[in-house]
Amino acid sequence: MNNKWDPIIEQKIAESKQRNTKKRGWVVLRKSWLTSSINYRMTLEEIAVFSKLIVMADEFGPVAGLISDNDFRAMPYEYLAHQACCSVDILKSMLNKAIEDDSIYENSHGIFLTHFDEYQFTEYDRQKPYRQALKAQQTIDPNKYIQGRYARSVHRELPSEYTPSPDYPDLEDGKV
Repeated sequence: MNNKWDPIIEQKIAESKQRNTKKRGWVVLRKSWLTSSINYRMTLEEIAVFSKLIVMADEFGPVAGLISDNDFRAMPYEYLAHQACCSVDILKSMLNKAIEDDSIYENSHGIFLTHFDEYQFTEYDRQKPYRQALKAQQTIDPNKYIQGRYARSVHRELPSEYTPSPDYPDLEDGKV
């Protein structure tokens, strides 16, 4: 069965195979997590298991958000239940509720947390496009003031109408 999440998972797997992607090693739980549908659709045990799955989605496997082994295969429920310190029945119950809620998608590659990027989205990430746009707007004019540690050693070509001053004989070679 093809799902809307399959192309996203395949793209993330392809990206991780092409380049060495680094996972962040942390997740953020915001206040909005307390009012999400997970909190009223699941029992306390299932909520605890789901919160552990969020951490596992960053820790296990080469793709952030996908709980799998290093060969992109699904891990057995028994192993995941052991890691989450719960019974397999609670894990399966939580997975069924989360799949119904579209919080988790499961395929042959493993368990994919559909909104995992939100758990790693920070204020730094929110501001990043604005910083990049500002950086692109700033053009460096080489004739303007140079700042920095080695600014005194920068030599520029002088305009052709420049005549050296007798007070500065070292400028006769046309360099500043």
